[in-house]
Amino acid sequence: MSTTIAPKKPNVIKRILVRCPSTARLTATGLTIEESAFEKTKFKVAKINCPHCDSVHSWTKKDVILAR
Repeated sequence: MSTTIAPKKPNVIKRILVRCPSTARLTATGLTIEESAFEKTKFKVAKINCPHCDSVHSWTKKDVILAR
């Protein structure tokens, strides 16, 4: 009798993006995360210099969009 082991899913690395509240355009934060770890990860409030509107935006986990 043989046991079948399901193949392990590869770790998928995603870029962390946030949306500019003024222009609605996405901006890369310069951070990446394993997709499987995102749900459990806690983020501190962070700031980003927005290239779309030249303002500084604060963002939290609820503002994040994961991209390839």
